[in-house]
Amino acid sequence: MINEISSDVSYLINQINEIINNKNILEIIYENEKINGDNCLTKEQTRQKPTIKMNQYYQNNKYLTLIMIDPDAPSSDQPITGPFIHWMLTNFQENNEIDALSICPYMGPGPRPGTGKHRYIFLLYESTEQIKEEKTFNDIPQRRKFPLMKFVSDNNLQLLDVTLFTVDAC
Repeated sequence: MINEISSDVSYLINQINEIINNKNILEIIYENEKINGDNCLTKEQTRQKPTIKMNQYYQNNKYLTLIMIDPDAPSSDQPITGPFIHWMLTNFQENNEIDALSICPYMGPGPRPGTGKHRYIFLLYESTEQIKEEKTFNDIPQRRKFPLMKFVSDNNLQLLDVTLFTVDAC
C-alpha cells in the first residue's frame, strides 16, 4: 500500500523549482558555511540555529517571514508526515530578526538513521501586514504535516527566495 504524499509537500517542491537561488536575497550560514542549495551538512553542523542575512535592502517596509521545513519526513522514500516545520520567524524587517515573532522555535535537523537524504528548505516570504498567528509549534506532533499552503494563503505571503541543504541520515 502506497501512502499519499501531502499536498503541502507537492506545493513546497513546486515553490523550490520556481525560485531556488534565482534571487539571492537570502543568505543562510551554518558554522561559516554559506548554504547554496548543494550543501550536504551533518546534524552536528546544524545543531545551532544559523546566521541569517538579507543581501538586499528593503525600503518598502514589508514584513518578512522565514520558514525552515523538511519535506522528507519521516523518510525521503515515504514523506507521509511532511512537511515537518523546523523553524519559523515572522514580522521582522530587513536584517532585524531580533524583532521577529518566533512561531516555531529552531529545531536542528535530526533525521533517523536509514531514512535517506533529507532536504531542509528555507523559504523567505514578504507580506504587507504583520502575521497574527496565535498558534505555536513547539512539540514534535504539532510540527508534522505543517499546512504550508494554508499558512501562505491565509497570511497573503509572497515568496521572495528559497535555498536549501541536505543531511544524509546514515
